[in-house]
Order: sequence, then structure tokens, then C-alpha cells
Amino acid sequence: MSINTSSIMSKIEAWSKTDAGKRRMKEVIDRYQKEGRKATAAGSTMLTADTMYKAAGKLIETLRSTAIDMGLPDSVLEHFDSLEPSAPFKMPDGSTTMYIYFHDDLHRDSLQPNKYAGADNIIAVLNNGYEKHENIAKVWGVWHDMKIHGLTERTGLQFMQKAVSVFNGRYGSMYHATAEVGPEYN
Repeated sequence: MSINTSSIMSKIEAWSKTDAGKRRMKEVIDRYQKEGRKATAAGSTMLTADTMYKAAGKLIETLRSTAIDMGLPDSVLEHFDSLEPSAPFKMPDGSTTMYIYFHDDLHRDSLQPNKYAGADNIIAVLNNGYEKHENIAKVWGVWHDMKIHGLTERTGLQFMQKAVSVFNGRYGSMYHATAEVGPEYN
């Protein structure tokens, strides 16, 4: 008697693409995750909450080091100490996601606060930059006891994108994770 393993594997692969197969695999993966297993019976690596927190820590570390490498001022770098991950949660497509947030106030007052509201997110301003607008004049004001002027335009430094690219290249496969830049930094 002989067993045709390639025939068996092709039938398993075909079944795994059916609704019943997908549902069963999802049930088993969900159970394994709840049990805290690190691998499936077939040897595939399971993404656990612990692994996700470690990956989030590496991403935060990468964000900080990239901000330092970009030469951001100390008053901006301080915000990177407030970065924290959310708890992992399941998305409708079955994937698991964590968000990383700044937990302090990223607002910067305008040099002329009686005329302009200021910037709600200094990290986004420096990362994204802004174009010159015809109806906005150069703003002068006092900052740290010195009279200075604000910029009428700024080229974005794109340090958030760089950090995500570095993380994905160095750590993505290690943690079976992919980082993405949030919409406020695009």
C-alpha cells in the first residue's frame, strides 16, 4: 500500500480555501492564541500578545532613535518619551492590531496667539511640513526671550515614514508584524 502525500496535500489546500476550511482554521488559531501557544501543530509561528508588545517596544525605540538622528529639538524629542502602545485587538478581517500613541500634549502656541491658533501636533508639522499660503504673512513673536519669526513654509522631514521603514526592514519578519504610519503623518 502507498500513500500519495501530494494528493492529500492538494485536498487539504483546496479545503483550506473553502468557507468551512477558513472558519475552522480561524477557530483553531483563535483558540491557540487564547491558550498562549507560540506555534501551531504544523510549526507555524503564532503571534502572541507578548510578542506584539515586544514589537511595539522595538517600534517605539526605532521612532525615538530616528527622531534623534533627524536632529529634532529637545522640546520635540521629549514627546517621544510619552509613546505607548494600545492593547492588541482583533480587526474585522481577523488580523490583530495595536496603535502607538503620543500621550502628552503635542500642541504648540503661535508666535501671535491672539491672531493664530498654533499647531495641534508639532510632530505632524515637522514630519509633514507645509506649503506657503498666499494669505498667511510671516509671523513675528517672542520665544525664549528672543524675537524670532515663524516659517511661511516647511519641507517635511518624513521621520515617521523612515522609522516605520527601518522597523519593517529590521524587525518585521522577526515579529511577524508590519508597521504603518497613521493618517495624521501622511
